[in-house]
Amino acid sequence: MIARLLACSLGWFVIKRVPQKQHGVALLAALILMLAIVLILTNIFYRHQIDVSQASASLHGDQALLIAMSGEGWAGDLLSTKNDNRDVDDYGEIWAQAMPLLPVEGGTLEGCISDLQGRVNLNSFSAYNSASLNQEINSFGKMGVAKAWLNLMDTLQISSSPDRVATIVDWVDRDSSVVNSWGAEQPDYEGLTFPRMVANDLISDTSELAAIKGYSVQEVQMLLPWVTALPELTSININTAPERLVLALGGEDGQQFLDIVNQGRPFSDINRFHQDLEAYFLIPLADVKKRWPQALVSVNSDYFQLYLEVTLGEARIQVKSIMDRKNRPKPVIIAREIIIVPASLPDEKEMSAAEKLFAKTSNNNESDEEFLQQTNIVQPACVAMGLMGEIT
Repeated sequence: MIARLLACSLGWFVIKRVPQKQHGVALLAALILMLAIVLILTNIFYRHQIDVSQASASLHGDQALLIAMSGEGWAGDLLSTKNDNRDVDDYGEIWAQAMPLLPVEGGTLEGCISDLQGRVNLNSFSAYNSASLNQEINSFGKMGVAKAWLNLMDTLQISSSPDRVATIVDWVDRDSSVVNSWGAEQPDYEGLTFPRMVANDLISDTSELAAIKGYSVQEVQMLLPWVTALPELTSININTAPERLVLALGGEDGQQFLDIVNQGRPFSDINRFHQDLEAYFLIPLADVKKRWPQALVSVNSDYFQLYLEVTLGEARIQVKSIMDRKNRPKPVIIAREIIIVPASLPDEKEMSAAEKLFAKTSNNNESDEEFLQQTNIVQPACVAMGLMGEIT
């Protein structure tokens, strides 16, 4: 009897417990299914948000580029024959004034124009051959791009020697023969740690200078504010050349040459420039023209660089356009560089050590700009806007 009662009790217990276990498993399965659905929906919404954000950024980027191109039209009008005197160019003209901050729908547009012929054109070295290069380097009275280049490096405390010029000449000339014993052609590059192919053609970008034998990246960074790479030989506009470059053009009489230029700028024509030098140095006009020939120095320009910055929604782009107006009533764009930058910068408290270092460098540049504003020399608007490097 007792055994039967025990068996019945055990059976009742089993019957009662089984449904409870099945109920727990079902509840657990339902929770797992719900969690999976939530994760899937979260992933879908997250991806959708990313797609919307990317589409919005892409749309703003396209619109910002179109706005920048309209800024190129503004610059083209300022530099056209209708609005600018082609005989003389200086930073006191209308084209050199910064574009006022223009509000556009959802953002802003600002920009300025800089004269590229106020710098050393690296492609002008292609005019040299062995005889002309040696004659200029070894002569006392004649100034040229090569000698000005060496003087410029001296002012920057960069090691200067004839090989610094010869290697550039060999890089941009059309042949495969060294211009002199200081030059370098393909065999000289094959033995380097990072071998490279000699261009034997015009330089397309100033950063290419770092590929030329003998030039370190640090030296190139120091030289970049004073160089350009234009598609032909060009002279240096004495009206827009920065003080350091003017000092280099003066050679042995650098400081006196700089004083004359600062007093006479802007020169209305190249003859006025030569006459001022004649009166100051008391040397024949013919010797003045020989020492600073018109092929080296001019008072007008054909090549300019336009700096534009557009902020639109989450998009912020910077556009650098090279403009060529030689033999044209209105300039055309021959090169364009587009840089996408963050729309906002992090707070200084949130900056990393590296970011703070760059911030200090930026503050130093601001101090340099304050110094420039205290001088009486007319500076390009791009300096005040912080879009150009050091020019003094």
